[in-house]
Amino acid sequence: MRELRSRFAAQHGVIARAELRALGVDSRTERRRVVSGEWERMGNRVVRLAGAPRTPHQWLMAGCLEAGRSALASHDSAAWLWGLDRVPERHSLTVGRDITADVGWARVHRSRDWPVPGSLRFGIPCTNPLRTLIDLAALSSADTLDSALDRALATGLLTIQGVEAEICRLSRPGRRGVGTMRRALQRRGFVGAPHPSVLESKLIRLLRQHRIEPIAVEVRVGPDDRYRVDAALTADLLLEVDGYSHHHSPEQKTEDERRRNRIRLTGKFLLVYTWRDVIHDGGRVVAEICDALRFVSARPSRVASDLPDQLLVTGTLRRPPVL
Repeated sequence: MRELRSRFAAQHGVIARAELRALGVDSRTERRRVVSGEWERMGNRVVRLAGAPRTPHQWLMAGCLEAGRSALASHDSAAWLWGLDRVPERHSLTVGRDITADVGWARVHRSRDWPVPGSLRFGIPCTNPLRTLIDLAALSSADTLDSALDRALATGLLTIQGVEAEICRLSRPGRRGVGTMRRALQRRGFVGAPHPSVLESKLIRLLRQHRIEPIAVEVRVGPDDRYRVDAALTADLLLEVDGYSHHHSPEQKTEDERRRNRIRLTGKFLLVYTWRDVIHDGGRVVAEICDALRFVSARPSRVASDLPDQLLVTGTLRRPPVL
């Protein structure tokens, strides 16, 4: 029967017994094929095509069918389907709060806000990427969640604005995962990071607290003075600080690295810090800058009068730091 073969192929070698009935396969025919070894029962509601590869996809598809047609792969299982995490040791499913489902090889979560937004991934019904990340936040480690978030953004599965909207939509007392997801955004610098101008101001204040005075800020450097950096401590030592929310896309990161390489190829020593470095790890930042100052001072360097004319025009000249 062509439709039956197509259904097995589309569903990783498994089919619900209710689907068999809808396709005209009665219980007697089903039992005969099971006894002959052509089919195998995986649970109360699912039949497996004998000889079909036993894969994680098959077990997850079978779990969805066993839990009922409305069940969705979720949490770490959905994260795996979306390419955000490794395959879990035990699959996770989500059903409505009033659904009774017992799947021996999977965890079954009951959702209060049913129906849950769903998608199809490799033919398996699952939560969409936004809901998947919120659910993942409820049971994963911070490192796993951060890695999944970075992958989702890098592959374009979702946007920061979308995650923030989902957090607002699901936020309620006792809702697991929402607070953890919000903290993950803050950790990665996607929310709560200062505006670039504020961040640059914080960097300059940090330097001056340790008696390090830039000779110029908002400096144009590189071939044809086409690039801007935040500060120059000497003619050859430059500083740049990133607000991660403004530099997280793959395209922006690629452009940033291309620009920085061009600057370094002109002989400049360029230090780059994130907003978290400046605000939460200022001691290390200052120590590294002091090491860099000692390093560049040991090389032949230019004095302020040798700085490019463009720097004198666009930057604010300061007295060189005392080393």
